[in-house]
Amino acid sequence: MILTSNSYAKVNIGLRVLGRRADGYHDLDTFFHLISLHDKITMTLAEDWKTRVSISGSEAYLPAGRTDLMEKAAVLFSAMSGKSFSLHIDIKKNIPSQAGLGGGSSNAAAVLKLLNEAFSFPLGPQQLLDGALRLGSDVPFFVTGFFCAHASGRGERLSERQAVSLPALIVRPHGGAVSTAEGFRKLDERAFVPSPLPAWTADAQEWMELYPNDFDLIQPVLERKDYLDAVSGSLYHSTTGSGACQVVVCRDEAERDRIESGLRKKESHFDVMRTYLLKDFATGVIFD
Repeated sequence: MILTSNSYAKVNIGLRVLGRRADGYHDLDTFFHLISLHDKITMTLAEDWKTRVSISGSEAYLPAGRTDLMEKAAVLFSAMSGKSFSLHIDIKKNIPSQAGLGGGSSNAAAVLKLLNEAFSFPLGPQQLLDGALRLGSDVPFFVTGFFCAHASGRGERLSERQAVSLPALIVRPHGGAVSTAEGFRKLDERAFVPSPLPAWTADAQEWMELYPNDFDLIQPVLERKDYLDAVSGSLYHSTTGSGACQVVVCRDEAERDRIESGLRKKESHFDVMRTYLLKDFATGVIFD
């Protein structure tokens, strides 16, 4: 059996870290929004007495010695459902890793959902969410089918919000790697507990004022005049997640073209990817 799926990235519109919990995780407050940038997953599934998983296409981004999250998802599905199988996963990567875009989480969610469908849904919606959380804090969002959601707790308490369709850019500075652990350490040292984000609005003109990202404090790019000048006038620009990427949301494609052109004049400094905020799958750029 051949199974295929697009595995979409997300951006965070605002992110508050509300404090460290007794279990070592942090309570978060954020809005996830799906974007059109995606990986392409093709799975070959066959009956087998023992679950076996192989993966191709992930070698370039997976650190040596690490088990791919897609394999963990397949093995977890097998354990939760009682199904055994032979599975080969081939992935065409478009989503950059360690970028705050949820690529690995989205891939794992796609594997869970495809296997659940292939075996006629042995896991109900709540079981699927529970399994997703065991894989990572961002994974539950990707199994919900929401285009936009408010997330709290570790990120697993999700409620749907109105999505928007707007052109956007994902910008990654060259040499712009950041340490998420260092970011959490600095945030834990704050002498105050921040307030949660305000209620969601689909009016992107209000986002800059309403939805800051606490991880802006570890982003050197936000101290660079060339970057800030280039994105000036956009509807919204901020760190996405806790990674090194910035999302720039634009009013229209002409504004996106202008900002992209300004960033590409500094080709030695930035990688730039065009995308859309998605409110349905009929909108946006297809990365095949």
